[in-house]
Amino acid sequence: MKIRSFLKCKTPLNNYINRYSSLKVLGIETSCDDTAVAVVTSDRAILSSERFTERAIQRKQGGINPSVCAQQHRQNLPILIEKCLKDAGTSPKDLDAVAVTVTPGLVIALKEGISAAISFARKHKLPLIPVHHMRAHALSILLVDDTVRFPFSTLLLSGGHALIAVAESAENFKLYGQSVGGSPGECIDKVARHLGDLGSEFDGVHAGVAVETLASRSSEFGHQRYTISFPSVGKADMNFDQIKGSYLNLLDRIRRTEGVDIPDFCASLQNTVTRHIASKLHAFFDTLDSEKRLPGQLVVGGGVAANKYIFDAVSKLSSAYGVSTVKTPLSLCTDNAEMIAYTGILMHLNRSESIYWRPEDIPDTIYAHARTPIGPDASSEILTVPRRELVNSTIHGSGPIRFRNYDNFRKVTLYSNS
Repeated sequence: MKIRSFLKCKTPLNNYINRYSSLKVLGIETSCDDTAVAVVTSDRAILSSERFTERAIQRKQGGINPSVCAQQHRQNLPILIEKCLKDAGTSPKDLDAVAVTVTPGLVIALKEGISAAISFARKHKLPLIPVHHMRAHALSILLVDDTVRFPFSTLLLSGGHALIAVAESAENFKLYGQSVGGSPGECIDKVARHLGDLGSEFDGVHAGVAVETLASRSSEFGHQRYTISFPSVGKADMNFDQIKGSYLNLLDRIRRTEGVDIPDFCASLQNTVTRHIASKLHAFFDTLDSEKRLPGQLVVGGGVAANKYIFDAVSKLSSAYGVSTVKTPLSLCTDNAEMIAYTGILMHLNRSESIYWRPEDIPDTIYAHARTPIGPDASSEILTVPRRELVNSTIHGSGPIRFRNYDNFRKVTLYSNS
């Protein structure tokens, strides 16, 4: 079997990697506010990993400042690269390539990583591998779990992204749904901040974690207490800006007339975000299942995947379709260089045409893109109306998922997948 084609088969990935001499790749990630560097091998050993973020400055400025991020990357990359090589017991001549994030992300931040990678690759005569940030997030599971096989579905949920796709190989993805406004992480964080002081126990705690903790203390039906209209977006696409705006308006209204039960409010917000995600995942599952091409595994990644309530709901829905859910470890859900290095390794093994193999072919710069799809848009393939309706209320709790069947657009059957 040729190296070029092995990524498309269903045999465990490491069975093929082990047939070839081990590769060692330096990964650089600067898509946002994390400056990250790692050295990883093709036999899935993380030889070293470094990451730096200045959270205190972000809090003082009320959010991420792109120019401050760029300055942080510029100052810290040389230090982190040197430390990673030392910790890995590796010299530049022992490396097989340099992999760097080129898209999507903050352009001014991406440029710093690209510049550092180009300089390093040219100086040490190494191939340069441009990596797509979101593909790397989806593929990072392969670094720690050899049971995942192509093709697999992926649900990526974070503070900056939300998408549903199928990974057919390391570079071939089909995009079936994405957020057309905002992200689940940003939605929850903004509403949580608008709630105000959540108590001293949450000082220094991420807003999303605070919401999940408070929601767990809600009343029995607290998740239904503060409801809003669902976003009006079709098929498998999502809109978290609409949820955020509706909850901010609702919060302002109820504050003028009554007190806010914060645990119940957090539970309602969390449940609404979860039901929105689940309804879109249902549209995706139902479409591909109807055509007998639904992959048997769903990989869930991104920082929001750490929310147990959301993950449990997604897992329950997946099980109703006979799909196993695989959770990416939290350490690989945040922006990290390990996933960039390992994606570079997969591209190297597949002899990707995107790689600058010879140092003399490396350009002076690589254009950084703020937004680049993970793959071709296949959203038109999603059924406008699923074959059966998901009973959204069954997303909550430990009971089975239930669906309603249709007959001439009339609901006639209610049943569960347990």
